[in-house]
Amino acid sequence: MKAGQLLTFGLLSISASIAATVSVSTLTAIAADAFPKAYDATYENKNSQGVIQMRMLSNGKGQTRTETNGMGGMKAITITDYQNKTTATILEAQKMIVKGKVQPGAGAPLDAVEAKKLNATDLGTKMVNGHMAQGYSYKTKDATTEQWTDKANQVLVKSITVAGGLKSEMNIKTYSPNAPADTSFKIPTSGYKVIANQ
Repeated sequence: MKAGQLLTFGLLSISASIAATVSVSTLTAIAADAFPKAYDATYENKNSQGVIQMRMLSNGKGQTRTETNGMGGMKAITITDYQNKTTATILEAQKMIVKGKVQPGAGAPLDAVEAKKLNATDLGTKMVNGHMAQGYSYKTKDATTEQWTDKANQVLVKSITVAGGLKSEMNIKTYSPNAPADTSFKIPTSGYKVIANQ
């Protein structure tokens, strides 16, 4: 199986959750101060194929870690460094690391400045999943997204993305402002096959 095919296979079951976070996703232009606050949050993503459990961590220094438990037992860890604009997806079962570049529009919370760039509609503020949140909706070439972000800590609390007629909804389940350990953002250096996905 070629590298590109293996990558597609390995990430297929988590693509829906990535679409929800990376449209957290087709969101904004990346800045070095993306995700300015530390946190540890868990999410549940529902789509037509089933339910995906996720955990998202931020160290408050522009680095995030997303742990995804997909359908069929597929597990993946993605570590993103917004300052250096790099990303690494670790597939434990395959002992493979897929390295790439942070794409414009991936990952950072949506605020008023970025919402304006996207020509997003302001949905106002309301309680969402126990958080006072600011909402925006916007369209991109391939999807329509409604996103709600906690006003105080800039953590995503809910997103609904419709792409190609398929709906994916992600909701926050737990949240902690405690900073994760630095080791959570370390990428393995041995025992893995590294694939560049530019």
